[in-house]
Amino acid sequence: MKQTKVLITHPIPADGLTALCERFEVIYPKNREPYSPEELKALLPDCAGVLACGPMTRELIEAAPALRIISNYGAGYDRVDVDAADERGVLVTNIPDSTTESTAELTFALIIAVRRRIAELDALIRSGAPENAFGMGKHMAHDLANATLGIVGMGRIGRRLAEMARAFGMAICYHNRRRLPESLEAGARFCSLDELLAASDIVSVNCPLTPETRGLIGAREIGLMKPGAVVVNTSRGGTIDYDALADALEDGRLGGAGLDVFPDEPHVPARLLALRSTVLTPHVGTNTHEARKAMAEAASERIIDALEGRVPKNIVNRNLKGAR
Repeated sequence: MKQTKVLITHPIPADGLTALCERFEVIYPKNREPYSPEELKALLPDCAGVLACGPMTRELIEAAPALRIISNYGAGYDRVDVDAADERGVLVTNIPDSTTESTAELTFALIIAVRRRIAELDALIRSGAPENAFGMGKHMAHDLANATLGIVGMGRIGRRLAEMARAFGMAICYHNRRRLPESLEAGARFCSLDELLAASDIVSVNCPLTPETRGLIGAREIGLMKPGAVVVNTSRGGTIDYDALADALEDGRLGGAGLDVFPDEPHVPARLLALRSTVLTPHVGTNTHEARKAMAEAASERIIDALEGRVPKNIVNRNLKGAR
């Protein structure tokens, strides 16, 4: 099997790749930098599997005649051209289970940071005039207990976030394409998107980026939100109109935003950078040692199964769900 080649597009934790390296010839970035598109095109023709941590475009897929599987290193697979893979009979898989805990933790951390103004107050203390931070009644924030959390996208991450919120005494509502079975709702109330936006003190966007969810939260939707409400996004930047969000933050209609994702990464809109009411992180929802090792192991498992003749978990191709 060692003559079978598997390409890893970015440097990821090697301790999660042991099983893959035992079975196949693994091509791995040696200089701690991802392969460029040009390097990928040169390396792909002989590869049967790709562990993809970045874009897999039609051009790259067509440069890989031996390719059988693209194992996406994450839950979101919007940067893989699944249609092109379908046409070539190439499986595309993702690893939703491995990203749940760390992404839900970061989401809740952003909720707390914005709601309690933690980053803003930290900056004030470091400003050179820390005395301005102290004083009864200054810089008032809001409790989480009894606040309503609206979860847009009640998948694995959304459900884990709901569990965390319940522990803090929050009320929870959610919006999905379809209602969950009652056994998975655990007390959360299903409602339309408009109802959720009007009812929530904190709106957390946790849905994947699809043609249907691109721009899901725009100026009209933001206009439905409560005065002083908070928006948190750890899904994809394209799910929210960030210009409309900046408008509402600048004029004080919204109380703040916690954002881990942006439409044109690594570019971060200057208007958001200028606002004290935003807490911004650089797409680090799964950036923990534990999560990244688990992700590497899960993505490797998908490749091993596909190349050894088994049906891998989490096939996302519409036309290849039962493929071998």
